[in-house]
Amino acid sequence: MKLTALLSITAFALFCLFALQAFWLYYTYQLHLGSIKKSVNSIFYQTVEKEIDLRFLELEEKLNNNITSLDFRVDSFKVSISNSENNLENKSVVSQQVDIINKLMAAYDMYFNMSKADSLFNSLLQSSSYPFNFRIYYMDSTGKIIYESGKDINSGFKTTVLPVINGEKVFAVVKINPPVVFKNMLFILIASILIFFFIIACLIYTMKIYINQHQLIQLRDNFTHALTHDMKTPLSTIHSVLDQFEKGLLDKDTELRHKFFSIAIEKIVDLQNIVNEILTLAYIEKNQLALNKQIVNLPEMIQSLIDEFTIKTDKTVIFKIVCDLKDSVIYADSFYLNKVISNLIDNAIKYSRDSVNIEIKCIAEENQFYIRIKDNGLGISYEDQNKIFKRFERGAEIKRNKISGFGIGLNYVQQVVEAHGGTVSVTSQEGIGSEFIVSLPA
Repeated sequence: MKLTALLSITAFALFCLFALQAFWLYYTYQLHLGSIKKSVNSIFYQTVEKEIDLRFLELEEKLNNNITSLDFRVDSFKVSISNSENNLENKSVVSQQVDIINKLMAAYDMYFNMSKADSLFNSLLQSSSYPFNFRIYYMDSTGKIIYESGKDINSGFKTTVLPVINGEKVFAVVKINPPVVFKNMLFILIASILIFFFIIACLIYTMKIYINQHQLIQLRDNFTHALTHDMKTPLSTIHSVLDQFEKGLLDKDTELRHKFFSIAIEKIVDLQNIVNEILTLAYIEKNQLALNKQIVNLPEMIQSLIDEFTIKTDKTVIFKIVCDLKDSVIYADSFYLNKVISNLIDNAIKYSRDSVNIEIKCIAEENQFYIRIKDNGLGISYEDQNKIFKRFERGAEIKRNKISGFGIGLNYVQQVVEAHGGTVSVTSQEGIGSEFIVSLPA
């Protein structure tokens, strides 16, 4: 599957996930909002009931104080229990109280106390952790609002209309704040967010694995192609030389036979170097690289490599060597250190133009050895500097100039230097050159 198709599928999956989560949260919000509305409605019912209870207590006190002046008997009232207009629980209690209040109102002028109802409603809301603003409306028997009490709000949840006295009714409009609803569904909200981000993290992780696998496949293909190309040339040369020997075409010309023989040996050495580098990286990967450390004569090693490269390169190369080791001793594996310096010099020549200036400095400072190899080559971009030490990675400028190689040389250098307890770094500027710095412990 192509990366673009996978990205499209992932984006669609994320959109569907987001839509599902949004719908679920909206549905949950509506459920909690409905539950809060039901609770607020119940609280307002309790408010009206308590206000009526308070008036009953006041009525009882008045009855006890003025029992002789009553011209009617309470137990003679005909109480109606029906109240089909409002579908409330315990309607019979409210209906009886309303009927009694209606009959006694003429004698005692006991009307609905808006101030008391406002205070009771606010107190009950606060005790239920509902810090809502509200407004209570009092209507006459015709439905006209004659009294209002509370905060001035334009809209909100309207409670059930409750009868209070002589056909007059009361209701409240409550402004339910969304943060309170979200607070009530906090656990579900947090769980939903965590699940959402967990799924996104899983998708991102899956995408990352796919991209890494895709890159590894590309690197493997590039490595296979480059390795095949780099091995094909020396193998073809060796085959050609052996073919000349087999046909006896070089038997009479000793000098030419010796030249061809040297070429074949050089190509075999190149193949051995390739195989050895791959094996060394494999050993390092498995922590099985055994270093045979000994005292190394670094100036002598570098001079030997310079002589070797001067002979075999077709480019004009000028070497400048500065060694200031201050009688210090380098303790390292001479074979692997030789390969490290050889790789860096080879890169300096390979990734330069026809005329190459290479400056090699060996310095001892504060229990550290520094081997600095500077060239005037193609240079490396800042972006490529961050990846050239990765296995099978090659710089963009190298690819543009179609320079052969399969991207393990610098990784080999880094792995071997780190196996010695050192570090390797690079400073470079495109079109001007590069400098590789190897640091080894004394």
